[in-house]
Amino acid sequence: MIHHKKTALIIFSFLLVLTLGGGREGVRAQEAPSAGQLSIVFTHDLHSYFLPHDVFTGEGQPAQRGGYAKIACLIQRQRALKGNRMLLVDAGDFSMGTLFHTTFMTEAAELRLMGEMGYDVTTFGNHDFDFHNDGLAAAMRIARSKGEPLPAIVASNVVFSGDASENALKEAFRQYPVRDYIVLERNGLRIGLFGLMGKDAADDAPFARPVTFADPVTSGRRVVEILKNREKVDVIVCLSHSGTSAVKKHSEDEILAREIHDIDVIISGHTHTVLPRPIIIGKTIIVSAGCYGEFLGILDLEYTKDKGMKPASHELKPIAADLPDNAQLTADILKFKKTVDRDYLAPFGYAYDQVVAESDFNLEPLSSIYSHPRETGLGNMITDAYRYAAEKAEGKNYEYIHLVIDPLGLIRDSFRRGSIAAADVFGVLSLGIGTDGVPGYPLTAVYITGDEMKDLLEVETSVATRKTDAHFQLSGVKLTYNPHRLPFDRVTAVQVREADGSYRPLERGKLYRICMNSYTAKMVEFVQRVSHGLIRLTPKDRAGRPVSDIKDARIDADPLKPGIQELKEWTALATYMKSFPDNDGNGIPNIPHKYREPEGRITSAPSWNPVRLIAGGNRITYGILAAAILFLGLSGLLLWKIRKWLARKKK
Repeated sequence: MIHHKKTALIIFSFLLVLTLGGGREGVRAQEAPSAGQLSIVFTHDLHSYFLPHDVFTGEGQPAQRGGYAKIACLIQRQRALKGNRMLLVDAGDFSMGTLFHTTFMTEAAELRLMGEMGYDVTTFGNHDFDFHNDGLAAAMRIARSKGEPLPAIVASNVVFSGDASENALKEAFRQYPVRDYIVLERNGLRIGLFGLMGKDAADDAPFARPVTFADPVTSGRRVVEILKNREKVDVIVCLSHSGTSAVKKHSEDEILAREIHDIDVIISGHTHTVLPRPIIIGKTIIVSAGCYGEFLGILDLEYTKDKGMKPASHELKPIAADLPDNAQLTADILKFKKTVDRDYLAPFGYAYDQVVAESDFNLEPLSSIYSHPRETGLGNMITDAYRYAAEKAEGKNYEYIHLVIDPLGLIRDSFRRGSIAAADVFGVLSLGIGTDGVPGYPLTAVYITGDEMKDLLEVETSVATRKTDAHFQLSGVKLTYNPHRLPFDRVTAVQVREADGSYRPLERGKLYRICMNSYTAKMVEFVQRVSHGLIRLTPKDRAGRPVSDIKDARIDADPLKPGIQELKEWTALATYMKSFPDNDGNGIPNIPHKYREPEGRITSAPSWNPVRLIAGGNRITYGILAAAILFLGLSGLLLWKIRKWLARKKK
């Protein structure tokens, strides 16, 4: 009798597991339910923003948004409401953006806190590769070794080349594990999830090499076919680090939805887009919740066997200051903050909350800059800072820097009115890692010819028009261009500031010293590719010899010490800001008002005047002009011969 009762209990327990789902990986259901509800709670582009941060509201008012402890509180509320109907996911770039990511390789704080908040699945974004393959491998190993709950990771278009340098990452993928896709069960529904790195995001991940990313549409088709026909899932969710765009031909997730009809939901990351309402293409629902944990997205769905998934409701809940904090998350974040102070900031002579400067005005918010890409006061201050810090570091051995460039995409935040702490300065220039293995891009300086400088500045006129984050912020030159000229020949005048402060016209054959961070230097290869070889640069030393390895061009922050002490871009900015005058006598430097707005370093001078369209043209303009003249000449000759032949025929 007891034996029969135990048997019955085991059978009942097994049936219960089939009904409710078995942990992270769902048990295969015998048949799809006739109806059901699913609530997808989502984020993307969290970028290590563990703490609340200052933003401007739509009305231009300052406010605080985000913070993992507040996000966790809202997640708990949703879980209490939705129970087993809820799925919590993220679409990548969970790292890289604040001082907390400096613990990425040693603490893996991002993955561990996501696990603590109960995330089911995430994927990789381009910035998750910024610490190179070994750095990402280290983070996954550390996260796994802690024995804490972690989100599953799906990555469906990562391609290993077989190079030995990938071995650590490949092994970390195996052990974590990183899957092609995952099937979970919620509320009786089988849900297939997969992750994609978009084309633009892949271009923005140079430090992933030799790892590459297969075409997202091709990879998506392959995985969707498996999920639909082999796994027999009810719902297909794509965690896409591709993004949407107002320019439809560049809106990768909309293209994905049009090309692959069986995706039910795309969680769209990478472009930091806030979609107040979902984009619906066919049966596919595309949602996006901005960045930095400022919103928590909630998509409620209704499933019926005949009609599939239909949206029931959609909401972006602001993570506002009045939300309570989860006490455990708050305590854990404080521990990581102490680690940052001790292990990262102290060697540079800074502390997280140390005030570096103050401002009595707001610099342009990043949202405004991205909406209307342009020269900015913030960008001018950053590029001026690089020159100042390089001169201070090199001392009597300083060689004048003629041009400093910094792409808009590497500026990650802005400054607001009030006190500015070391953490705020780092947040503006937070990306990357140096050759020394320490977070923060180092500054480099090389020489290029005047011809090459003109070609480099064509990135601003011809590449940045279709890739917003390629817009240049400049110091040391005044650039004028005509947007109506042929691409890669739009720069019409360049005035270069010399060491005596005077501006002189660019000399084509002269060697000029330029400064940029190591990431920008490595992106020269990308620029040559997208310009189809029309922009060609060879970095050189002061004698004009090619520099084969950009690490040899790093600026030494302390020449008195052996080896190269990398001059990090964020410390360059902090050093410059500490040099500002104290205008109000409170012992804190003030940001000068000249950085409140642009100075006119980049000027657009549109003209359809035929002379101005070709004057001073390069090989592109004159080559096309010559081809056009030749074509017209041959066409005229052919027409003349035809008319002559017709005239003879009439006789």
